[in-house]
Amino acid sequence: MTAPKSDTTFASSCTTADTTILRKRLVRVIARRAGSGGEAGAPMSGVARHAYDELAVVLVPLVSRAGFDALVRRAFDLARREFPAGPPAGREAQEEPFLQIGLWVDQQDRRIAIEAAAAVFAALAGLLITLIGESLATRYLQKAWPEGFSGPRREGK
Repeated sequence: MTAPKSDTTFASSCTTADTTILRKRLVRVIARRAGSGGEAGAPMSGVARHAYDELAVVLVPLVSRAGFDALVRRAFDLARREFPAGPPAGREAQEEPFLQIGLWVDQQDRRIAIEAAAAVFAALAGLLITLIGESLATRYLQKAWPEGFSGPRREGK
């Protein structure tokens, strides 16, 4: 028996150039919010929670609270495959999906926590792109995190 096509399709789409750029942008957003160099500042669960809340404000009216929670749970499941450290999913994840994510990022090394939080949001963005298309998804991500999507950037050139 083979894996469901949806997992295979999503896993292969996670390696595209656009997804890599998206993930780099999200790492910058999370790192900037975590403090300079990701070494000082607020606990990572608080940083990730703030980003989650901003995204919820723009996406819940579009996909409903239940839809948003389902996307978050699936994105967390996908990110945990790449960053498996942390507690197993518990009852808290059923009630409010971010509780488990907060515990998970706080158990990581700070640098890894930034990457892990960005992985959750990149997976969520990938799922959203699959549902509503890249153009519309990008518009909603810009509303949530304008500093991460303020137009094309030329870095290091």
